[in-house]
Amino acid sequence: MPEALPRREARGLGVGATLGGAAPSVAASVAGAAAAAPAPAGLAPLPRRADPGPGPAGLRRYLRLRLAPGLRPVMWVYSGVLLVKPEGEVARPVTRIEGVSYTWATARPDGSYAGQLEEVGYYCDLDTRLPLAEFVNPFPRAPVRAVHYRSPQQLLFTPRGIEPGQPPPPGSEFRGEITTLAEVGDVLAMTEDLYVKVPASPAQDGRPARGPRVVASLATFTCRRAALERTGDHWIDCDFTYATMNTFSSWLGMEGIPGVQSMRLASSKRPERDLAAVPAWLRERVAAGHPGLLRD
Repeated sequence: MPEALPRREARGLGVGATLGGAAPSVAASVAGAAAAAPAPAGLAPLPRRADPGPGPAGLRRYLRLRLAPGLRPVMWVYSGVLLVKPEGEVARPVTRIEGVSYTWATARPDGSYAGQLEEVGYYCDLDTRLPLAEFVNPFPRAPVRAVHYRSPQQLLFTPRGIEPGQPPPPGSEFRGEITTLAEVGDVLAMTEDLYVKVPASPAQDGRPARGPRVVASLATFTCRRAALERTGDHWIDCDFTYATMNTFSSWLGMEGIPGVQSMRLASSKRPERDLAAVPAWLRERVAAGHPGLLRD
């Protein structure tokens, strides 16, 4: 989902987030680093918890929450805020975030699923909720240009957890987990958590040098447990909340300042062609700037 790596900055590694890039995805950040890397990607694995993963049954349950029956696409219209917190300072919201994404998956012979996400999001005024051209970041106390995002993302969902959808750059660290966060009464909450570190990259081909970037992309999908008792061809209503803890995106003008940025988003799963769920201004903006993304 957007700027997770900075829900959602985890794109190249394949998430719904953005590591310091304009979009909320891990995949995009990693993809950019991979482009600058001189050799094939390699992972320095982060230690896993004792939990070995969701297992085949848990994975199928998770996909029912996240997708439509038959792994078909769904739409998520999301809204939230972007917060920044320099070390020693109180966190402050600096923009709202408004966006729309589509997710779907394809089954693979080995029991895993190739997940896809396509999204567009906008950094918006805290009061009007309309897209910004620029705003004043209160910590450098300087105007910055809002960098809106279009984020294609790929992840591999397996009974062991989540793996990158594309080769990451050498020296990257990636851990992806699918867990059952809570079962309280009739409520079930499952998580899609990505923990990523991308190494520093030198200036190359017009790109500025970047320091190391870290991302935590934390997505929670919630439904009624009773809904899962129905057969797999039934739609499952599902709510989504998302939070990140990331290195500052370069466009915020906070390079070299210790601290973190965080996206905080909420959404509900919608049928892929339910354009009535998309605010009119957002529908018009996406249709004009990204023809073909919206499915009607």
